[in-house]
Amino acid sequence: MKKILSYVLIVLGAAALVLAIALPIYVVPKGRVLPLNLVSTTGTNEVESNLLDSAALGQNKPLPEHANKPECRGKTPQFSCFIGTSTPLKSQRFTVGQEPSNKEEVTLEVGTTLFRTDRDEPRNLLNATIERITLDRETQMPVDEPVSTIDIQPSNAAPEQAAEPSEDFTSANEPFVRSGIQYQFPMGTDRKSYPYFDYQVLQAKDIDFVEEVEQDGEKVYHFQQTVEPTELYPNVRQMLEADGELSEVDKNSLSSLRLKFPAEQWGLERDEIHEGAASKKESEDDEDALPDVEMSRFYTVNRDIWVQPDTGVIVKGSEEIWQFYAQDQEEADEIAQPENREEEIANPERTATYFPGKWDQASMDAQMAKAKDGLDRMQTMGTVVPWILAIVGIIFLVLGFILHRRS
Repeated sequence: MKKILSYVLIVLGAAALVLAIALPIYVVPKGRVLPLNLVSTTGTNEVESNLLDSAALGQNKPLPEHANKPECRGKTPQFSCFIGTSTPLKSQRFTVGQEPSNKEEVTLEVGTTLFRTDRDEPRNLLNATIERITLDRETQMPVDEPVSTIDIQPSNAAPEQAAEPSEDFTSANEPFVRSGIQYQFPMGTDRKSYPYFDYQVLQAKDIDFVEEVEQDGEKVYHFQQTVEPTELYPNVRQMLEADGELSEVDKNSLSSLRLKFPAEQWGLERDEIHEGAASKKESEDDEDALPDVEMSRFYTVNRDIWVQPDTGVIVKGSEEIWQFYAQDQEEADEIAQPENREEEIANPERTATYFPGKWDQASMDAQMAKAKDGLDRMQTMGTVVPWILAIVGIIFLVLGFILHRRS
């Protein structure tokens, strides 16, 4: 009996030692996968922002804060008269795991909204997107298949649609291959640049490692990205036309991305008008009259993201988003020059949205709690359990050999 028991103890001890070695080397790395039941909510603090009031522009009624300015009187107030300089804005994002998901892939549905807090629903909503992204659970990168979609609402709807919000505001696009990370970094994030997908420009651009810092007692990597002024209309139109046609909802989505007004309303002198943006007024007989000028909306952002590297969880974020109108890329780049940028943000004349959003404390706490929970699981399976198994294994082996010798 002692001999049989000794064999059992030796086998169990050896198995415990093997498992103790295998857990940190093989099992734990293989277990670093995204959960199927992923859920998170993040939001920004309320912040005073610059915002084009499309309803006021559509009704040709300057905002009260500009009512006494000379350029805001008369029949054709300048474009700047409809830009609020202290509009309280917030952004919110909800992420949840959805089907199709399996042991290798997980699909995320991400809803993002930007809204003003000084108006009641539904007139407070400025824009909204619903994204569906399928990630490889092991690498945390998007799968190389055309399965990603983005549904969008018109951003600050064009003047003619601004009086009443649309009930059917989304625009469906054909599935596409998504490149770059966005809502989750790899588990085991390195100090290097990663391709980061920006759904506004529908492209991935590098986000660069800046520094290692500490947040709530944990090691955190700080990444930074700047997207230079990019015209929104071409990429958005290409996405919406991928199914072969533009629906009325699609056209509404595009309508705010290019606007045409008299040069005087843009505040332009004749020598400031670019040839490609000008169009002669059909009913104008005076050859000396200034033409209408069409401008396109450009987007730029300064983005900062803080990541807990072991779990890949984003624990803090801020985005200084700026959208403005320009006649062409050359003028957009000029407006975005530091001195001109500062002046435009302080005294907006072409701005559609300027929103310097930063995560609120509740979002940072919730995401850090998620990261710490992941770290605890890794610590338990990668260190605590292996040590326990190793000690138990050695004890079993010693007891087994002692019983074997006595038998």
